[in-house]
Amino acid sequence: MSSDTKPVKLGELLIAAGLLTSQTLEDAIRTASETGLPIGRVLIMSGAMSDNALQGAIGAQSMVKDQLLEPNNAVEVLKLIAQLNIPFEEALTKLNFQAREEARTTKLGQLLTAAQVISERQLAEALQSSQETGLPTGRILVLTQAITETMLSAALTAQVLVRDGKVSREQAIEGLASARRRRVSIETSLADHGYFRPPVKQSVKLGELYVLSDLLLESDLMTALEKSLVQRVPIGQIFLQAGLTTDAVLEAALKLQEMVANGTLNSLQASQALKQVAMQRFTLSQALADLGAKQPAKDDPFQIGDILKAANIVTEEDIKKAIELSVKNSGLFGRMLLSAGFIDDALLNSTLRAQFLIREGFLNMEQAIIALTQCRQTGQPFDEVIQQLGWTFPTRASV
Repeated sequence: MSSDTKPVKLGELLIAAGLLTSQTLEDAIRTASETGLPIGRVLIMSGAMSDNALQGAIGAQSMVKDQLLEPNNAVEVLKLIAQLNIPFEEALTKLNFQAREEARTTKLGQLLTAAQVISERQLAEALQSSQETGLPTGRILVLTQAITETMLSAALTAQVLVRDGKVSREQAIEGLASARRRRVSIETSLADHGYFRPPVKQSVKLGELYVLSDLLLESDLMTALEKSLVQRVPIGQIFLQAGLTTDAVLEAALKLQEMVANGTLNSLQASQALKQVAMQRFTLSQALADLGAKQPAKDDPFQIGDILKAANIVTEEDIKKAIELSVKNSGLFGRMLLSAGFIDDALLNSTLRAQFLIREGFLNMEQAIIALTQCRQTGQPFDEVIQQLGWTFPTRASV
């Protein structure tokens, strides 16, 4: 066995420790297949091993996978468990194989047991079920009603904060325990203890953006977040692996997330745009343009006709003709100009985007005129032109 990239199998550990023979394992696998029972349950019912030994094997496998325990040391632990019939943690202590404290901080189950949210027994049973079903441990704990969805979310958030060095393991544990007692969020609990202050700057997490856009259920987000922490890969990659999103939608979501952080959109606007990208097949430029079109303001000094006229793209006569067409076309004013043939769809999207950024104070009329003129000449989207012009207002959207 190796502790490198190849994951160690539970059966391999048990055979290496002399607790099972290859034939016994094969028989158990066959019986499990015929009866539908989990392999671990078959081994216990047949008397091939004790429940204590199976729990120890599951714990050892988890530590080997997380590189907290060498495979040969895991084998020694299992031999001692079988010899003395003692719990896994006690066997680790006797052999001085206790995991380093800093290495244990990202274990979801350890945080929950240390905070006395669940018992060691509940964790052991959840780990076994996770091994047998392939579901994440946190999801098993929710399904068995050991914890609520809210507590799972709090524990996963605590994991992230510890992993990112925002709080210590002890602070996370105290925060979880307090959050449970007081029925408040983990962020509120940690803030009340003076351990953590959420950033003042507006932001939205990628998973939250998907949930706000009705593209993901809260339960699916919790499962994906736990897998992201266990596998140590970005949560967007987990979404892709699980078929919960596409590359195009994920790319748009990441750009919208950046815009929220930069202040050019709020969370609700970003979620509306992402929903259009995912469900209506809009490009991001089209979705952003549609946001501007849906936000008319009373006495708005930045009407789309005025912007286009200032950029010498349409004339006053063109505008009058477009207004005349409104009798037959109840769409937006820009759509009227489009229907009249004075501008094309790409230029309409760029103008609506310019209008939105002018309203929000990121551009002035002169900058919009320069950018729109270049959009008309090159056919490029508005935000690409902005980047090329080197203007530093905080947005980086592109098609």
